[in-house]
Amino acid sequence: MSSDKRAALDLYAPPSNGGSDPGPWLDEIEFQFNPAELALVKGASWARHNVRSAPRAAMPEFTGSQPRVLAMTLLLDGSDQRGRSVDARVKKLLDCCVPTEYSIDAERPSPPWIRFRWGDFSSVSFLACLRKIQVTYTLFSPQGSPKRAVCEITLEEIGGATKGQNPTSGSPTSRRAHTVVAGDSLASIAYQELGSAQSWRAVAELNGLRDPWRLSPGRQVLLPGREGE
Repeated sequence: MSSDKRAALDLYAPPSNGGSDPGPWLDEIEFQFNPAELALVKGASWARHNVRSAPRAAMPEFTGSQPRVLAMTLLLDGSDQRGRSVDARVKKLLDCCVPTEYSIDAERPSPPWIRFRWGDFSSVSFLACLRKIQVTYTLFSPQGSPKRAVCEITLEEIGGATKGQNPTSGSPTSRRAHTVVAGDSLASIAYQELGSAQSWRAVAELNGLRDPWRLSPGRQVLLPGREGE
C-alpha cells in the first residue's frame, strides 16, 4: 500500500462575524493526482515620489505586503473511489466561488475559505479564497459525459490580524487556532491550549476531523473556547 501523501483542499465555513478566523471545517477536495508543479507568488508594494532637485532617485516607501497567490493544476479522470463523476467534482470546485447558504442567512455572503494541504509543505498552506478556476474538458463518453478535465485554479491569501492585534477579541464566535508542528497530537494540543488532554474530542469535532490521529504539520487547528470564555 502506497504511503504517499495525497494533496487536498480543506474547505472551511467563512466567519460569521467578519473576523479573520475561519468557521468550522466543512469538507475536503482530495486530489486524484498530486500536482506536478506549484506556482507561488508573493509581493510587496512600494511607492516612490519624484523629487525634482534630487540628483538620484528618491528613496522608496514601503506601503504594504501583498497576499500570497498560489496557482496549480488539478487533473480529473473518470470516477473517483467514491463513484463521483468528473462533472460532479468540477461542480464542487465551482461551488467554492459561490456564497455558502449559511453565510447568506447570516447576511455576510462569502464562499468557503480554502487551505491547500500537502504533507508538511507549509509555505503553500494558508487560508485563501478561490480567485479563479478555468476548466478544460479533454475527453468525453459517446453519450457526451465528460471523462477527463484539467482544472487550473488560483488561490489568493486572505490574510489576518496585523501584529499586535488580538485575533480572538470582539465577537464571542471568534476562534483561536493552533498551527500543527511535527509531533503534535490532538491530545497534546488540547493540553497545551485548553489545559486538559481530555478536550481533544471537542477539538476534533470542531474541525470535522475524520481521522483525529493524522495531523499534517503546518495545518491550523481551530480551538474551542475555554470554560468561561
